[in-house]
Amino acid sequence: MKGHSNKSRKMNYQLSLVAYSHVKGQVADLEFHSHQQYELYFFYGGECKYLINNQIYDLQPGDMLFLDGLDLHKAHVTGNKELYERSMIHFSPEWILPVLQELDALFLFDTFSQLHHGLFHTSNVKETREIERLINQLSLLSQATEVDNEAKAEAKAKILLIQLLFKVHELEKTTMLVLDKGNEGKYLYVEKIASYLQKYFKEAIYIEDISKALNLSSSYISHTFKESTGYTVMQYLMDYRLIQAKYLIEVTGKNKTIKEVSRECGFESDAHFNRFFKKKIGMTPNEYRKKQLYKYTRMIGE
Repeated sequence: MKGHSNKSRKMNYQLSLVAYSHVKGQVADLEFHSHQQYELYFFYGGECKYLINNQIYDLQPGDMLFLDGLDLHKAHVTGNKELYERSMIHFSPEWILPVLQELDALFLFDTFSQLHHGLFHTSNVKETREIERLINQLSLLSQATEVDNEAKAEAKAKILLIQLLFKVHELEKTTMLVLDKGNEGKYLYVEKIASYLQKYFKEAIYIEDISKALNLSSSYISHTFKESTGYTVMQYLMDYRLIQAKYLIEVTGKNKTIKEVSRECGFESDAHFNRFFKKKIGMTPNEYRKKQLYKYTRMIGE
C-alpha cells in the first residue's frame, strides 16, 4: 500500500497510539482530565507538580509517571513554562492486548491495572537513553503523515511499545518511588482538601465547611491549595463536578436526563450546569450526549 502522500485521515494504528518526544514549553494551562488510554509520561526539565486524583508528585528530571488514564490528572507547571520539557505516550490497551495474549505477556499490563498510577526515577544513563530511543521512534510512527506499508508500520509500533512496556516492568522492580508524605506537610493538607471535595462534590460546599472538617483556617486552605495545584478550591470543585457529569452522560446515554445529571453532580441549577458545560466543553450537555451516542453507534456499526 504505497503513495500515501497528502493523506487527510489518520492511519488506523494512529487512532490507538499517540506519542510525542521531548515537547518543550507550555502554551496554556491544562485542566483536570481523564481518558480510557494508558499513559506514560516522562519529565525532563522545568518545574512541574503533577496532580493525580488527590495526590501531588513534585517532579524531578528523569521521573517517569505511569497512569491507567481513569484517575483525574494534570500537569501544573510552576516555573518558567518555556523550560518545561516532557515526552508522552497514550495507547489503547485493547489495541496491543491480542499481541500480549499471544506472547503470554499480559503481566506487562499489571503496572497499570493493579497500581493504576505511580512514579519511577532512574539515574541509569544507559537505561534512560534506551527508553528515549523507543519513545522517539514511537513518536515518529505516531505522527507520520505517510508510510509505505501501514500494516508494517503498525507492527513496528506494537513491537516498540512492547519493548517499552518491558522496560517499565523492569523499572517497577527497582526504581518505583513511594510518594514521600513525611516531609511535605502542606501536600498532605492539599490531598485532604482534594479528598474532601471528591467525597462531597454532590453537595453544596463552602470553604468554611472544609475549614471546620479539617481544622484549618480558610485563608490557609485557599492559599495552599492554589499554590500547590494552580486551582482555587472552587475551580477544582467545579471541574471535578464537570468530569463526573461527562462520565455520567457517556455511560448512561439516554437513561438519565440532563437535569438528573446536573443534580447528581452538585450543580446549583440546570441553567448554571448548561452554561458551565458549554463554556468548558464547547457544546451543551445535550449536544455532547448526541455526539457520544453517534460515536458509539458508529463503533457498533463497524
